[in-house]
Amino acid sequence: MLEIHRLRAALKYGIAAALAGAYAVSRGDILFIWYPILAVVMCMDETDTRVMAASRARLLGTITAGVVSFLVHTMLSGWIGLTVALLIVAPLLRLLGWQSSFAIAVLVCSMVFLVADYSALDWVYVFNRTLDTLVGVVATLVVSFLLWPVNRMAEIRSLDSQLRATLAGRLIAIRQWLKDAELSCVEAPQPIVGARLVESLRRLVGDELRSSPRGLCHCQHWRQRGVLWDRVNHHSLQLQRLGLQLPQGSLAGASTPWLEGLPDMLMANGQRLVPALVKRKSLVRLAERLTIPPLLLLAIDDELQRLVKSIHSLSLASRGDGLGR
Repeated sequence: MLEIHRLRAALKYGIAAALAGAYAVSRGDILFIWYPILAVVMCMDETDTRVMAASRARLLGTITAGVVSFLVHTMLSGWIGLTVALLIVAPLLRLLGWQSSFAIAVLVCSMVFLVADYSALDWVYVFNRTLDTLVGVVATLVVSFLLWPVNRMAEIRSLDSQLRATLAGRLIAIRQWLKDAELSCVEAPQPIVGARLVESLRRLVGDELRSSPRGLCHCQHWRQRGVLWDRVNHHSLQLQRLGLQLPQGSLAGASTPWLEGLPDMLMANGQRLVPALVKRKSLVRLAERLTIPPLLLLAIDDELQRLVKSIHSLSLASRGDGLGR
């Protein structure tokens, strides 16, 4: 999956740069071809929300810095003019709420005041640089929205399925370790895998909500589900670490319905499938009978209850897309 995303990103950059470069070469009034290509590099991103934000920042920064620089350039030049221009541009961008455009504004101001060939240009330079930037921005938007649109909701649901499979496999490993004394190979805790999936899910959900605040992502409570997935990942990992401290097969002969129902909790597609939890006195008696440290078994039970509650909350939040029906 990672290789596919990298290949897609490389193709998007290549196609957008080719479109911008081809148009710039075909037009005689675009003298600096690297400007459109630079706009493609700075505006292209994996998600259309970031593409729009970067494109807007690129255009606004170029226009603002160009206008301010040439106003200041009529009176001052060199590093003094650059300093004065930046002292005007920085608060102006902040006042207008365009702080993301500050980087490109600094670049344009620096070129105007520090590059000899550019400092001799007139007001037409501002228009030409805006046109060059616009060519790169349009090529980026065409590739991002028309040629290669991103279906974030499909990716979010795919990550949700991957999380269910990954964490259910973790719970199966816990059950096998505690119930099967002859198991030769046991899956070691892999905190990075679950954490990466959760982080990817929350990042995509944030992008989708910024793009469509009242859309399907909001109606299906994906922001809350991202938080709950983080809790489920944490508590299942803690449960696995605590379980591995017990001897292998230590609960093989014990009646543990709370352990048997673990793998089905996440694979039930959001249904209320909650294993029966036992009382703490029963756990203490079980620990004494099996010569297991009671505090360790109580800690496992406490982590299990937190996990069950988190999964139950996740099932309630999943009802919006039909998973909880």
